[in-house]
Amino acid sequence: MTRSSRPSRPKSLIKQLDASTARVWIIDAAGELIHFSPALAEWLGKSNETADSQAVQTLPEHWVDALRPDPSIRFRSHQTRRITLIQAGNHSPHRGEGSGSRSEEALTAVAHWVSLGTSGYTLGCLGEFLRDSDVPLADWLGEGGLRQESQLRELIAKHRSSNARTADILLAGESDAAELLRRRVTAATSMRCHLGLFTNTNASSRELALWLHDASTPDESLTIVDGALMDAELLEAYAAPAIHSINRSESGRGDATLLIERLDEMPDDAQLKLTQWVEVFGDHLRLIGLLDPARVMETQSKTNPTVDPLDAQIAELTHVPQAVTGIAKPLLNLMCAMPITIPRLQDRREDIPALALALLHEAHRSNQSRKQSTKRELPRLGRDALDALTLYPWPNDFDELAEAMTSALGRVVGDRIGREHLPLVIRSYRVGPNLSSEKKSEPDNNDSNFRIHSLDEAVQKYERELIDRAMNAAEGNKAEAARRLGISRARLLRKLDG
Repeated sequence: MTRSSRPSRPKSLIKQLDASTARVWIIDAAGELIHFSPALAEWLGKSNETADSQAVQTLPEHWVDALRPDPSIRFRSHQTRRITLIQAGNHSPHRGEGSGSRSEEALTAVAHWVSLGTSGYTLGCLGEFLRDSDVPLADWLGEGGLRQESQLRELIAKHRSSNARTADILLAGESDAAELLRRRVTAATSMRCHLGLFTNTNASSRELALWLHDASTPDESLTIVDGALMDAELLEAYAAPAIHSINRSESGRGDATLLIERLDEMPDDAQLKLTQWVEVFGDHLRLIGLLDPARVMETQSKTNPTVDPLDAQIAELTHVPQAVTGIAKPLLNLMCAMPITIPRLQDRREDIPALALALLHEAHRSNQSRKQSTKRELPRLGRDALDALTLYPWPNDFDELAEAMTSALGRVVGDRIGREHLPLVIRSYRVGPNLSSEKKSEPDNNDSNFRIHSLDEAVQKYERELIDRAMNAAEGNKAEAARRLGISRARLLRKLDG
């Protein structure tokens, strides 16, 4: 935008500023200087008694650049730094007390900028200013005022950036599972609708859910609750911010999003309360649910490889009672409207090298931002390390891979990460059972004599033994036993009932 084609100026604000003795100026949304006060003009050795546009035109371009704030003001809403104006020609600015230092070559002063809300204008002024850390919080327009709001905005921006990076890595890869995930995520971010994330609740799935919310409705309030810990009374308390956001609008109901972790483990009375809210508030309340799928119909996916496993799984879930799925039918229908499944690493092994390298880059970037004085080059992943990563079954999935890359980066000394730098559980993993630690059932070790009555019965027996051990260790607590087994409580209940 040129200086001659500016939008309308805030005339009332300009009138008030010109009536004061403050050395102030105004920057518009495009970053252009549109006005400076008579006091600033006097300090600069200029005159703005003519038309404002003509007065602004008389300033050198490098002076205008110095009067602009840094781009970071978009996140913090305010900024303080020292500016230097290089003198040109014979103009001699008039120095005021406490406003800066005058010399024949340069003029320096401390400048402060404040973003004027949603108007798009930024107000700049000269004077003596304390650092933000030296200003008492109560002085920023009272407790919870401007300074706290700017800090909160900066923190939110950092969290959103982190969530976006995690989502980008999670969506990477060339496998069919990765391609399906990207397509579902693209569809989910293009509209505001209920979302069901069929995956275990962990750091990566939580960050993906937050990123989906930010990408689709960034200005909508978000409330997070852990469904496994909620009864109806607790749900009302923890979800109060979302309900308040819907009811507080005077012209009509507002919108809010409720993110429920471990939705399939939410008690029945809390699910009933949630269902009632959806009926009462309608589309004003959006749900994003994280729930562990009951089981994938492997037989159907094997007989018909073109069938999406998640669609087959959902088809099965909709025909079983709540006692089995752990989620009420109305809520399940909402979650199935836009379902997203995060594929396990063992189902997308061809993506592991790319994911590992991306996570290594992220861990290295994070280290460098924390340790500015110890810059080091990013080490490469050796072939032996990649083979070990691809072979490992990843019981804790994406989060475990991220932790492995962070751990390897902390161990490596040179420029290459080898198998020896990976966590012990990964570098020591071998395919197949460890026969040396098991008692042989046959007097000889001749594979030609191997035979069992029924593989299904053997697997069920071994699974039942593991469940019994977990229940004994948890002293009968089913939720704790499920955590020890690495499965959801709903899935454990199905195993016990079966």
